[in-house]
Order: sequence, then C-alpha cells, then structure tokens
Amino acid sequence: MFQSRRFWVIAIIIIMVVAVGGIVGARALQARRQLAGGASGLLNRGEVTSITAITTVETSGNVQPQQSSSVAWGATGRIARVLVKVGDHVKAGDPLMTLDPASVSQNVILARADLISAQKAQDDLLHPSALAQANAQKAVVDAQDALTKAQKELRNAQNPIGQDLYDSVADAQLALETAQANLQLTNVSSDATAHQNAVFAANYARRQYEDAQAKLATYPGAQDLQDVVDRAYTNYQIQLNNQLAIELRMSTDQANKADVVAKAQDKHDTAVANLNSALKGPDASKVTLAQAKVAVAEATLAEAQKKLDKLSNPDPNDVATAQVRVQAAQISVNALTLTAPFDGEVLVVNYQPGDSTTSNQAAVVLVNREQLHVDVSIDESDIGQLQLGQAVTATFDSMPDLTLAGDVTEINPVGAAVQGLIKYNVRINLTATDPRVLLGMTANVAIITQVQPNALAVPLDAVQLDAEGEFVNRLNGAGQIERVNVASGETQGDLVVITGDLQPGDQVQLIAPVPTNNGSPFGPG
Repeated sequence: MFQSRRFWVIAIIIIMVVAVGGIVGARALQARRQLAGGASGLLNRGEVTSITAITTVETSGNVQPQQSSSVAWGATGRIARVLVKVGDHVKAGDPLMTLDPASVSQNVILARADLISAQKAQDDLLHPSALAQANAQKAVVDAQDALTKAQKELRNAQNPIGQDLYDSVADAQLALETAQANLQLTNVSSDATAHQNAVFAANYARRQYEDAQAKLATYPGAQDLQDVVDRAYTNYQIQLNNQLAIELRMSTDQANKADVVAKAQDKHDTAVANLNSALKGPDASKVTLAQAKVAVAEATLAEAQKKLDKLSNPDPNDVATAQVRVQAAQISVNALTLTAPFDGEVLVVNYQPGDSTTSNQAAVVLVNREQLHVDVSIDESDIGQLQLGQAVTATFDSMPDLTLAGDVTEINPVGAAVQGLIKYNVRINLTATDPRVLLGMTANVAIITQVQPNALAVPLDAVQLDAEGEFVNRLNGAGQIERVNVASGETQGDLVVITGDLQPGDQVQLIAPVPTNNGSPFGPG
C-alpha cells in the first residue's frame, strides 16, 4: 500500500525539527535578516489556491478477464472436426469441435432415441393429437355408460324382481362359454406355432455361437474368428429375444383370456345369485354394493373428465417433468459436440482431427475480454475508506500515456493474513478496455475515496512545524510576515491541502533549504 506524501513530509519535518533544531533557528534568522534589510521582495513566495482535493487509496494488481474457461470433453471418442482456431471470436453455443459418432459409447448413441422419445412426449403433452382427444372423449362417454349401468343395478337391487334378472343369467352364461372357448384356442393359435419355430431358431443360433467360441479358444487372437463369434452372439441374442417376445405375448394373451373367463364366471355367478336373491326380496348388502358401484362409476367419470380437461390445460408439473426429460436427453446428445459456454476469444486449441479425447486435457481455452477486472489486496488500515461503486483510475508502467477508468464492484468482508498483515480482497471492474492491455499485466490503481471541492492548498515548502504545531508565514499588505496556524491534509502533486485562516490569493513564504558550509547535513555548527 502506498502511503500518502503528506504523511512522509510531516514525518520528515518532525524528524528534522527534533534532530536538527538549529535549522528552524537558522531559517528564522535568515528571514529576520531579510525583513530587517527591507528586502521582502527577495523572499521565495507561494500563493494560497483553491483546488478540488482528491483522496485515494493506491495499490496494484493483475488484469484478469471477465470470464475464462478451459472447455473439456465430457465424453470419450475420436475428434471428427475442429471448427475454430486460435484468435477466433465465438458466441455462446457456437460449436467448437465434434466427435465421430462411431467412436463414442453406446449410451451417447442411444441418447438420440431417448431425445426423440422425450420430445414426442413433450409435444403430445403440449399439443395433444386429435386421436388422443378422441380417446379421452371416448373415456368420458364410457365412464358415463358405466355410471348409467351402475345406477340401473342399484335400481334393480332395490327392486329385485324382473325379467332382466333372468336375461342377465342367460347373457352371463353365454359370455362365460365364449370366454372359455377363446382360452382353449390359445393352445392352437399362430403364436404357439411361431413359438416352436422361435425356440428352434434360438437353439440353433446358440449352437453356432458355442461352436464359434470353441474355435476361437483353439486359435486365440484370430480376429476373423472373433468377428464370427461376435456375429454369432448377436444373432443368438436376436433369436432369443424373438423367442422371449413370443412367449411374453402368449403368456399375456393367455392371462388376458383367463382373466376374461374369471370375470365372465364372476358375472355369471353374480347374475345367478342376483336372481336367487331377488326371489327372496331386496338384499341390503346388494343394495349397499350397488350404491358403492354407483359411487365408483361417478369417480371414474370425474377422473375421465379431468384427463380430458388436462389435454387442453396440461398440469404445469407434467410440463416441467417433460422438459427435464428432454433436457437430460439433449445433454447426452450434445456430448458429440463441444460448444462455447459464453461469448469469447479462443486462446488455445489442444486437439486436431483424429485425436482421441482425454479427461485431463482441455480441448479449448476460451476467454471473454469484453470486461476486464483487477483483483487487489487492501490493508486493514485503508479498507474502511472503500465502498462499492467508488471510481478508480488504472495506469500501466509499460504504457505511461494510458489511463483507464473503473469502479469498485466487490469487497470481500473476510480478511486474510499476509505476512502478518490483514488484507482484504477487492475487485475493480475496468469500465473501458484498450487492445494494448494484455491479460496478466500489472495495473496501478487509485481508488478515489473522497473528493473535496474548493479546498485551500499551498506549496509543500510553505508548511513549517515547530513546538506549537504546523504553520505558514503569510505576507501581509505591508510586506511583513505573520504566522498563521494551519493543519495539513492530503498532498496533491506539489501542493498540500490545509485548513486555517487563509484565503485564496494570499501570499505565503516558501522556506528554502539552509545552505551548508562544511558538507555536514546539519549545516554550519
């Protein structure tokens, strides 16, 4: 931290007064001789002026960019294209490099299908098709029909005697017999024949794979045999998957038809029980059950109506979930292309087409020099003077003619010990840039902490110090010297800000050094 010139001037004057008291006496004697000789016109004079006094805290730091990033690949593979070179300016999202799709992992390749699926799901949610709307409307109609039937059952339970009970038994019997016949037909269906063929094909493919493995074991390392093994294994998996798919379809079909049989049996049993019960009069439990069915049918109708309404006004949570799925899939697909994270300039390109990516090497180093900043350390004795937004001037030793403006944008409230002193990190944004300013250059910054307009100032050589304090010698209208007590402040070049009974334009005596006669730094004895 640079100390103000005022501090050092006062300190030097104090030391000189204490160690060299004779100098003040010599100067006073010299002044008295000049006045006694009537030679006031020969005095060294200065003038009291009015200036704008600026108080600063000065330090230095290195120029840094607004953003800097070492952009690395998140996926492993082989470089297909390099789209930038050192010195290029890119925008956020611009492609920098691409990977050969054939060289990346299967997960990245499958991500394309996931992305298409997620995008379709999102589009279906936001823009439902006419078919989806029609199905939703049909669900509402079906639910309404179910409610109507449940209400009819309730009326029947409350009034059990009627021809419809006999009809229900007959209808249930016919439905049961039909469902049982359909279940039996599954054993002679086309799927059963297809399953036999699929089992044979899978066993044959497995034997081919095992034979290829045996040959490879006999001639290990033979690439053509390895290819045969791979192809045989792939074919075996295809045939096995086909077999499993048919088995799943058959089991599902059998389960569905068995479920139909069970339901038909239940309906038949219910119809018979209802008829028998009706012959005995209303059954309280049946009435209660019918009432419950009506309630369920009403809830189903309400749910179907809700789903239909959601097609026109989708749930925000569902929309957010769909967007996340799309974004997640897009991230995986984007692994094939390296893009710029922000606007900037390319400083380093570490890959060429054909190179294989590694996890420990940046592909591109990118910086944004549109906004430069300087991070500096401020001593605890000065940090209290700093505030956000204070103006700053920055200069550079290598370019004396260049001055850039800036302001204080960050003040770290937590200090750190540096060689026994507490320092605080402060960031200064430069509000202007210059192409000559390179990253890492040392900037000398002056943080303006106070601006005092119309401040009184005198030349540095006008201020004196004795046992009574600081003062200046003012020349009055008669050309005589009179003492005026002052208090000095900040130095501004060759001037020092003061407070005292002075006015702009007043003439003050400038004290010249006392000449020496014998080379001693303390003057003549």
